[in-house]
Amino acid sequence: MNTEIVKRLALPVVVAFVVLGLAAAAFAILPSEVLFVGNIQTFTGLCCSRWGETVLVTEPKAVVPVVVTWSTDYRLTDSRFFHVGVSVNGHPCLVNDLTFFAPPDGSFVSRTLQWVIFPSDGLVKGTNDITLCGGGGDTSDTITMGGNTLAVRIAK
Repeated sequence: MNTEIVKRLALPVVVAFVVLGLAAAAFAILPSEVLFVGNIQTFTGLCCSRWGETVLVTEPKAVVPVVVTWSTDYRLTDSRFFHVGVSVNGHPCLVNDLTFFAPPDGSFVSRTLQWVIFPSDGLVKGTNDITLCGGGGDTSDTITMGGNTLAVRIAK
């Protein structure tokens, strides 16, 4: 009797594990689509220069929007504001008026930003590079970032 119950339950359990395994693979992120920087970095100058932090995303035959997410701990010095954006395939920085404001005590603050990048922003079929960029309103404006993560995903 126990073997009959096991036989009846075995197929649904196996199917459930296969479905869960395929679902996890569908949401997996490729190593080229995420960048984690653990050391402290400082960027100084006017907006908008490329900061060299780049992720890659491969677009299918029909180019679709992507979602870029950037999370960081940051501190501003010598500035009232600092713009941060992304550059797509070497095009100008897309800042969309995203502005950091200096905290009054100069301590580190956490912030997460997202951009939706459309084909009209420079995405092409095949490999696309998306690079963090930004700057302040003066040549001496400085942002110091603690650990930060830049990631890109194709919008579905």
